[in-house]
Amino acid sequence: MDSYELWLFLHIVGTILWVGGAVVVQVFGALTQRAADPALTAAFGRNSAWTGTWVFMPASALVLVSGVLLTEDGNWSWSEPFVLVGLVGWAIVAGVVFGYVAPSMKRFGRQMALEGPSPELAARIRSVIVLARVFLVLLFVIVFMMVVKLGT
Repeated sequence: MDSYELWLFLHIVGTILWVGGAVVVQVFGALTQRAADPALTAAFGRNSAWTGTWVFMPASALVLVSGVLLTEDGNWSWSEPFVLVGLVGWAIVAGVVFGYVAPSMKRFGRQMALEGPSPELAARIRSVIVLARVFLVLLFVIVFMMVVKLGT
């Protein structure tokens, strides 16, 4: 195994953890909504925030670092469309998900545990879940760009 293969392996592992984990969170989010249980909703918010911080954030960092190393080691140009889409997409998804979605879910979980359910809180939770779904689709677009190396 050479260094390029190692970076590629780490890049793929980070992507699997980040994208696959996000799919699983969406499934559990849908099941939680369907259950309409305030305690379950509060736990989901807390658990989603914890997973974002301790699983998705390190996985996304691994994706970024290994992607940079792949670009350097593989003699890819930084102006390749798939490299640019990957970097810009990573920054947008990571910024929104780790800067807004995860903290919001943590806050909603605490609020639900303290105050109980309310139509306003339910609407805010739904809107953040929809936003997370949009960014999950964006992650799939980025993965597609990386696999087919569109523009090369």
